[in-house]
Formats: sequence, structure tokens, C-alpha cells
Amino acid sequence: MWKQLTQRARKAIFLAQQEAGRLGYNHVGPEHLLLALIREEDCVAAQLLERLGVDLGTVRVEVMGKLSRGHDHLGDDMQLTSEAKQAIDLAFDEGKRLKDDWIGTEHLLLGLAREPGGLASRVLKRLGADPPTILKQLRNLQAGTLPFERTDGNGPGSASVSAV
Repeated sequence: MWKQLTQRARKAIFLAQQEAGRLGYNHVGPEHLLLALIREEDCVAAQLLERLGVDLGTVRVEVMGKLSRGHDHLGDDMQLTSEAKQAIDLAFDEGKRLKDDWIGTEHLLLGLAREPGGLASRVLKRLGADPPTILKQLRNLQAGTLPFERTDGNGPGSASVSAV
């Protein structure tokens, strides 16, 4: 599984662990993944949201306004919740559906948007970033109108302009 993730997607999962820990949680939920994606403004997911007119600061405020402070004792082994695992599984499904050989932050964003009933998907939808809208913007990106994370001669996760 990890081999297919771009460097930026792996970093997003790592940053999600940091976000969860800062908030006092010993598990990573979809909302922590969303916070991680918007934290890295130069990743494709953040660029897609910005192109959709979604302010990244507003996403953070919306998510933080719905989260309570965790009370868990933080350990070294921070696990993904079943909802976060489902969002990542959905990201892999999106990658397959799009015939991509990698899973980047754009796929994680689509997975989060498709994860049913979660805080991340509700926030994204409320801000106008539902799966069809994200997918439409992603197709623009794949047509070469935005920088894109992909596996190429520079290794996984490198940013380049391409007509994938």
C-alpha cells in the first residue's frame, strides 16, 4: 500500500498524526487528514481546493469548530480510525478509477470527500468541494492546467506540469 503513495501523500498521513496529537487524540480520523492536506499549501489537494474557491483557513476554522479537545494519553503508535482507513481505501479506489499508478493528495482529498457522513466530507461539501466538483477540477489539472504530483523520473510525489 505505502509504495503507491506519493511522498506528499505519505507526508500528509504523517502530518495528520501530528494534527491529531496536537489536539489530544491518540488516533487519526478523516478530519485530521483534511487538516494535514490543507496544511501543505503546495500539494495538489490544497491547490484543487483553492481553485474551487475554498479558502484553506476557512476549512481549518470549520473543522476545528466541530472538534472537541481529545483527552487521550498520546503514545507512539497512533492508529487510523476505521473512517480514516475507509477514506484511504476510497482514495485507492479513486486512483484505480482514474487509472493512476500512484495515490497522491488529490486522491486522498477525493477519498475524504467520498467518506460517508464524516466531518471532513461534511465540511468539504458545505464549502462547495463535493466529489463531482473536485473530480472536474482534477480533470482540468490532468489536462495540464495545474502542477501535478506524479511518479516520473524525479521519483514519487514530485511536482511537475504534465498532461497525464
